[in-house]
Amino acid sequence: MSETFRVADAGEIPELARLVGHSFVGRSQERLEEALAKGPYGRAETLWVGEEDDLPTSVCHLLRLVQWVGGVQIPTMGLAMVAVSPTHRRRGVARRLVASGLRHARERGDLASALYPFRISFYEGLGYGLAGEAHQYRLPPEALPDAPERVGVRLAESAADRRALRDVYDRWVQGENGQLDRDDGEWSKVLEEEGRAAALYRGESGEPEGYAIIRYRVDLPPAERFLEVEERAWLTPAARRGIYAWLGSLGDQWRQIAYRAHPDEGFGDAVREPRLPPGSAPGWGLWFPSATLLAGPMFRLLDVPAAWAARRVAEDAALTISLEVSDEQIPENNGAWRLRLEQGRVEVVRSATQPADATLRTPVRSLSRIYIGALTPSAAVEAGAAEIDRADVLPRLDAALRLRRPWTFDRF
Repeated sequence: MSETFRVADAGEIPELARLVGHSFVGRSQERLEEALAKGPYGRAETLWVGEEDDLPTSVCHLLRLVQWVGGVQIPTMGLAMVAVSPTHRRRGVARRLVASGLRHARERGDLASALYPFRISFYEGLGYGLAGEAHQYRLPPEALPDAPERVGVRLAESAADRRALRDVYDRWVQGENGQLDRDDGEWSKVLEEEGRAAALYRGESGEPEGYAIIRYRVDLPPAERFLEVEERAWLTPAARRGIYAWLGSLGDQWRQIAYRAHPDEGFGDAVREPRLPPGSAPGWGLWFPSATLLAGPMFRLLDVPAAWAARRVAEDAALTISLEVSDEQIPENNGAWRLRLEQGRVEVVRSATQPADATLRTPVRSLSRIYIGALTPSAAVEAGAAEIDRADVLPRLDAALRLRRPWTFDRF
């Protein structure tokens, strides 16, 4: 029996949808075919098929994404909808499918890959590391502070308002890590999904400065319904105050709001009583539960030298690192690299002999987390996820690579 991997043909969509249906049980054939053929980030040309003796046995999406990292757009493969025929499971098929897909994505020009895992340990074994956290709060609307800026919030229902909302996102996202560039298809999915509403904040000059997208959770029993904040972005402190105050004004209809905050947002400092509802989580002695820690996105470098050459670092950095990488799936990444960090840029050359300020040894999983700002070099060394021969260099390396912690709104 021979196993091969290849790009799908458009005519295979119905057959592949039936295969996927054995893994994503409960979705109709029509819905699966649409997901494979008409997704916002990929169609048949991004489907990666594994077959045995010309019979498809596995499939996944290698979506074409662009992810923001440190103010730079990184071509990223979004791994999604991994499925294996029920007659071929527990044979390592999924691992081989993904590993071959990583190499194919690298060859087509992707520098990195991102996904949402069904099991973290499986994807850690393929070189991915966790790269995104959010603090989830459940609180009554009146816990949010009121502010005069609330009058600047209006529902974004006109075409002009929705264009303005997209402009806010496009400007805001450049300062974030892990967020995606969005095309028309993805914006249609974000804004037009049933049960969602969008609100836009305009400042005193009339310019758009922030927005929030919410979901009315009326799919739940009446006593359990709540308002869910799907995403928010702002360009000014006034926009942040206005959005918080607008959400706080919705208490006549909603008893609870679910809000996901960036770890550095300081959301708990803004609300009057940052406690989870009684009984929803255990406390610790006199400590009370305030928020639930959410994790989800994972990230992996595919082309180590090209990705680091695209990476921005601190403008005042002046440091040379010998980087020793181990990557089981992509041999081209293995071995020694010399990284010269200077004037905000990284110069990368293949080298095992040139002098350096320190040598950092790391598997690609840990290196990927360091790259996107999910893990500092110091934290990696302390956790045993990396090794360095000169610990005194770590503070300088941390400062050179420091980024805002990553998170991602889009699910794919």
